[in-house]
Amino acid sequence: MYFLNAKRLVVVSLMVIRFTFLFSQVEEITTDTIPARYNILRTDTAQNRIGVSPEAIDMPITHTAAGYRKADFVNKKVYLVDQAEVTYSDIILKADSVVLNMETSEVFATGRRDSTGAITGTPVFQQGNESFQSDSVIYNFKTKRGISYGMSTEQEEGYLHSGLTKRLENGSMNINNSTYSTCDLDHPHFYVGFNKARVIPDKKIITGPAYLVLEDIPLPIILPFGYFPIQKKEAASGIIIPKIGTTYELGYSLREGGYYFAINDYIHLQLTGSLYTNGTWMLNATSAYAKKYRFSGNFSVSYANNISGHKGLSDYSKTTNYRIDWTYNQDPKSSPGSRFAASVNMSSSAFDQSNSYIASEHVTTQRTSSISYSKTWEGTPFNFSTSLNHSQDVRTGTINLNLPKATFSVSRLYPLKGKNMTGPSKWYQELQIQYTAQIDNRIASYDSLLFTREIFKNMRNGFKHDIPVSIQIRPFSWAPGFTISPSLSYSGVLYTQKFEPRWVTDYYDTGTNKIIPTVVKDTVNGLFYGQSVNASISTGLSPQIYGTYQFKNPNSRVQAIRHIIKPSVSFSYVPVLKGLATDMYRQVQADTLGNMKQYSIFDGNLFGTPSLGSRSGGLTFSLVNIVEAKVFEKDDTTGQPKKVKIIDNLSMNTSYNIFGDSLRWRPLTMSYRTVLFESLNVAAGAAFSFYGLSDDKQRTVNTSYFNQTRRPLRTTNANLSLSFNVADFIQKRKKKNVQPQQSPAIPAQDSDITGDSGQITQAQAQGMGQNQSSGAGTVIDSYGYVKFDMPWTLSLTYSMNYSKPLATSRVSQTLALRGSLDLTRKTRITYTSGFDLEQKQITMTNIGITRDLHCWNMSFDWIPTGYMKSWYFTIQVKASVLQDLKYERRKDFHDLY
Repeated sequence: MYFLNAKRLVVVSLMVIRFTFLFSQVEEITTDTIPARYNILRTDTAQNRIGVSPEAIDMPITHTAAGYRKADFVNKKVYLVDQAEVTYSDIILKADSVVLNMETSEVFATGRRDSTGAITGTPVFQQGNESFQSDSVIYNFKTKRGISYGMSTEQEEGYLHSGLTKRLENGSMNINNSTYSTCDLDHPHFYVGFNKARVIPDKKIITGPAYLVLEDIPLPIILPFGYFPIQKKEAASGIIIPKIGTTYELGYSLREGGYYFAINDYIHLQLTGSLYTNGTWMLNATSAYAKKYRFSGNFSVSYANNISGHKGLSDYSKTTNYRIDWTYNQDPKSSPGSRFAASVNMSSSAFDQSNSYIASEHVTTQRTSSISYSKTWEGTPFNFSTSLNHSQDVRTGTINLNLPKATFSVSRLYPLKGKNMTGPSKWYQELQIQYTAQIDNRIASYDSLLFTREIFKNMRNGFKHDIPVSIQIRPFSWAPGFTISPSLSYSGVLYTQKFEPRWVTDYYDTGTNKIIPTVVKDTVNGLFYGQSVNASISTGLSPQIYGTYQFKNPNSRVQAIRHIIKPSVSFSYVPVLKGLATDMYRQVQADTLGNMKQYSIFDGNLFGTPSLGSRSGGLTFSLVNIVEAKVFEKDDTTGQPKKVKIIDNLSMNTSYNIFGDSLRWRPLTMSYRTVLFESLNVAAGAAFSFYGLSDDKQRTVNTSYFNQTRRPLRTTNANLSLSFNVADFIQKRKKKNVQPQQSPAIPAQDSDITGDSGQITQAQAQGMGQNQSSGAGTVIDSYGYVKFDMPWTLSLTYSMNYSKPLATSRVSQTLALRGSLDLTRKTRITYTSGFDLEQKQITMTNIGITRDLHCWNMSFDWIPTGYMKSWYFTIQVKASVLQDLKYERRKDFHDLY
């Protein structure tokens, strides 16, 4: 038996070897004859052609694994274990375990459960920018279809989880038993649940009936269908769902509903409207635009039809209001040398009071706008700028416009200086010349007439140019602060109208229905030019005086105090130059007695009348004081003192008119500014008159106040402002008071944290004491107290203004506070309030509370006093894709309390 078995083994071995030789010979023969045979097959008829199977894949499949790899050629399968990865075209599949069927081009991937029960190496399917993770996945590379179990993927700001997912050949997915949430936790705080849905990646998710689950509690809110836009690359146009609400005065409402137009990558447009059952409505158009490295900005216009009261009753009113906002910001690199900018903020006087929910806009009384363009030519002294300007008083409804205003100027030129001159210049080479030209068109009217023809009836326009020529002479090298400056200037104006008053003895006054002799001003239209040449000379002296006091005590914290005094005295004189001006000043009878008065034909025009250079002269005095000190910090170890300003600025200014017929001394003004305790800003100012009052105290007379009352000056105005940042002051005090404490060595219990001596070092002991925990996550200090770490801010501002120009005085005082408090890392309180000490009432108060709920935001705003008394509560999802998923309640200021 043994022989027979050995014989059989030998026979089988010989047959295998022979078969191998034969197989090798066949391969060699085939290799030699394949090219000819394939050429014949390619030219054969369609019935005999050998083609590629339509189910064959068109690209190779590559696979790797860090652990176990096995190829089963009988069943045509490949087994990959541990960090397996399969790649086909742009598809990458990673998992712990993968089975690849080479015959069907189908792949199966799954994770592995470890000893703790957790699943690791879960499959991750990636194709281009799209990727998703699942418990297990089956995918066919031929049909491009697949099935995933327990899939999760991120779509823009949301996270999609599905029990069963069928992937179609076009990349879309049919999902079942799924949830969608913008919460990134494994167990989300909320989600929208639905049984069936279609997902089109990077575009949208469309669901069947859906329901909302909050903190694992299904809410009794069922939606018949759901639509979630998830476009990543570009914005999409769509409907803006209106807000539903009600107010006592305006009734039920649909607010801020409309349509959003994503026009292109650079500009978007939003059209919305609000409608109330009492007849009030408002339309809004808002556009945002931006182009990288070029420009950015936004534009919005609102038009409202506001109705209040009840029709047929005395409280009924109907007004139309508007508001226009526009900003344009040009990138400085987009066009060097030129700049265009726009900041428009204008509205009708009642718009904010009726339609705005922003508290600060209700207390704003002034609005300003500007649209400007400027151009400079590099290497030349030429500059050009033009602008459209707007200013408005919301309380009175008055409006002022510049349509437009333009300026062209030539910078200072030194015509007597050489181009490549070196060394000090001669005194005559300091001669300088400039040129400035202005054109302006102004309108003063009311905002109600802004978009009507009536507004142009009050337009005034004019042109003015100036050519000043001057030189600065410093006669004394030992007194560089002393200068003599003679100058000559030419001024010219051009207007489209002039005014000629005349005395009319039989003037009929329609108001009194009587004939009253008076002066009547006639307006003559045309082009009228006026000019004048004026000369002046001025001189001034501005020295600086320093005084320093050094403290001799070496232990004194104050090392030195320095006092800087900057006095200044200047004199100016303007002579009379006759015959160099046009005839602009004339005489007219002023009363029935035949008295004459002088008038200018250009009185009331934009730039007035060029000065004729009537004789004038004056002295100006000013004095500036600055006090500084060098102080060592408490327990200083650096040896370097710190410079501290005791008085930032204490200045006094006045002037004397030499040729004035009365009241030659101008009021003495004083200002003071400093910072105390590094956090208290102090600013004060006052104005004093040298002259007394008439007996009835209704006018200032040319009599010294000292002669009247034996007091040197009469106070006409005084103001004081104190601004104290409480939080900043306390924080600085804490930093200064924190000193390193000497701690005794503590016996070590753990050799890993000790030094060579077996004892804990001083720094380690302090660190242990400052970072001990109470066991519940609360940090306590070295004394065993809980560390208070609640960020907060608080600033207090006190303002006082005293005014007494004549007999009657007025004092106004206000106290304002502003700050914030972070109760926790995610809860903040902000507050703004104040008190009017004169009116004895609280000013506009606003209290806000915000809470970060991870994937939600909650806020509460409350205005407890004033005509805007209201509150507003909202809780909404952070992600913009679910911005309409929110709950809000409000008590509108339109409601009557």
